[in-house]
Amino acid sequence: MNNNNSPVLISDKITPKEFLFSKLAISFYAIILLFVLGEVILPGFISFSHVMSVFRLSVFLGIVALGQTLVVLSGNEGIDLSVGSILSIGVVLSAFFLNGQNINIPKALLFTPTVGLAFGLISGLAISYIDIPPIIMTLAMASVVEGTSLIITKGFPTGNAPPLLETIGNGKIFNIPYLILLWILLIIIASFILKKTKWGNLLYGVGSNSLTAELSGVRVKRFRVFVYGICGAIAALAGLFLLSYTGTPYLNLGATYTMPSIASLAIGGISLAGGNGNYIGAVTGCIILTTLNSILVALRTTEAVRQITLGLLLLILVIVYTGRRKRW
Repeated sequence: MNNNNSPVLISDKITPKEFLFSKLAISFYAIILLFVLGEVILPGFISFSHVMSVFRLSVFLGIVALGQTLVVLSGNEGIDLSVGSILSIGVVLSAFFLNGQNINIPKALLFTPTVGLAFGLISGLAISYIDIPPIIMTLAMASVVEGTSLIITKGFPTGNAPPLLETIGNGKIFNIPYLILLWILLIIIASFILKKTKWGNLLYGVGSNSLTAELSGVRVKRFRVFVYGICGAIAALAGLFLLSYTGTPYLNLGATYTMPSIASLAIGGISLAGGNGNYIGAVTGCIILTTLNSILVALRTTEAVRQITLGLLLLILVIVYTGRRKRW
């Protein structure tokens, strides 16, 4: 099965002129435009330190968006509305397992994603084998996860990040935050898996035409179950990295990441119908949303205004996306 739907930056499949007007290129233009706008509004906005700060804040959304990208690419109107809740419980569990001790980091790295994996697998099983719509199942799972988090913590999370993890979350090398370097490594690995491996080919194939994939011998339902499981594991792992930045756990830290993780995909040109797009597009979408939020903060807008802006942006993107599909 060939992955003909996997976009590339510049190769023999796309000319430089075509790339200049591609969705991915437009996303890069939007990032530049937003930073210029930010500089006009708040001088110093494009200073190196502030740009790095914006990128570091984009990391957590970017990690969540990776799992969301896999789910959306798998097709079947795939979407995961539980990622924010799983991120939140990832923060809580990471703090509990770590308890401020460096020696507990391997345990947290093992058990936190495993819990997220379990929640994701449950969603995937219900979606694939009971035919519950993804939006309904993952919304219900979000409530289950939030309730589980309350039971575990009794409303008061315990534990904190150890010194080594806090160094990773807040430290820098050559004035570049460690988190950004880790994200770059994750981007490289994810892009390689999606574009160069058999598993990546299967993901695009299942998302673009599940019937053809099934006839080719792919167990589509089982494949999608594991995609949701991976998404859950990634969201929980994002919680661990968010704890490295905050230092201490708080309930519902992931609540603000669910809708932006979907919007970032739409902004980055990933087809919400599945089978088309790449993680680089999601990355640009994450940076755009984080930069936009930073500008709104600089304008001293309220949280309500920022949420309304995000909602309207997502609505516009869906309308544009739906209109394009009808024309196609």
